[in-house]
Amino acid sequence: MSLNISLAKYLNKIKYIIFFLLICSVSFFIILFIYNFFLIKNIQVESEKNFLLNNKNEIINKNLLFLDTDKISEKIIKENYLVKTAKVEKNWPNNLKITVSLYEPCASLIVNNGFFNLSCDGRILQKSKNIIQYLPVINYYQKLNNNSFQTGEWIDYKDIRNVLFFINKLNGINITVLTIDIKGQDMLVFNLIDGKQVIFSDNKDKDIQDYQLELIIKQFKIEGRNYKKIDLRFNKPIIQF
Repeated sequence: MSLNISLAKYLNKIKYIIFFLLICSVSFFIILFIYNFFLIKNIQVESEKNFLLNNKNEIINKNLLFLDTDKISEKIIKENYLVKTAKVEKNWPNNLKITVSLYEPCASLIVNNGFFNLSCDGRILQKSKNIIQYLPVINYYQKLNNNSFQTGEWIDYKDIRNVLFFINKLNGINITVLTIDIKGQDMLVFNLIDGKQVIFSDNKDKDIQDYQLELIIKQFKIEGRNYKKIDLRFNKPIIQF
C-alpha cells in the first residue's frame, strides 16, 4: 500500500516537472517569436540629397522594442560627418525611418597645408588643397596644423566659432562676405564686396553685436544710405562713411 502511495507521489512529481518544462519551453518560444518579430528588417533613409549612411548594417537586426532612438541619432551624427541632424522613428513592427539633414559648407579656413571647409557650427566637412571659390576665406593669425585635425571633428577655438556665427548671420541679411581676418580676440575683420568692412569683437557678446548690426543695416536701407566700415567692438558702434 505504501509502495503504491510512493509511486503515485513520484508520478505526480514527474508530471509537475514535465508540465513546468513544457510551460518554460512554450514561454521560451513565444518570447523568441516576439523578439524576432520586432527585429529591424528594413531601414528607410530620407535626405534632401543623395546620401549613404555609414554603418547601416550595425542597426539591422536590432530589436525595435529596446532601441533607443536618441542614442541611434547621436551615433549617426558622430559617425557620419556630413549629417547635421538625424531623426529616428520606429515604424512597427520591424522598420526604421531615419530622416537626415546634411551640412552645407560655411567657410574655408586657411591652414598650414591647404584649407578646412567648415560648417557654421565648426565641423570640418572636408580637407582641401584648393579653395572653393564661393566660400568666405578665414585667415587665422596662427595657422592651424592640418595633421592635428581629422575630417568630422569640430574646431573648438572660440574666435573661429564666433566668426562662423557671424558669417551665418550676415548671410541671413544678404551680406556677402569675401574674407575674414582674425587678428586677435578683439579684431575680427570681415571684408565684404565693394570694399566694405564690418569689424566684430570676440570679447563682446556676439548676440548684441548681431542685433546692433542688423539694426544699422535695416536703418541704412530705409534711408538709402551706404557705409564703408562698421566697427561693433565698442558699446556704441562706430560707422565710417
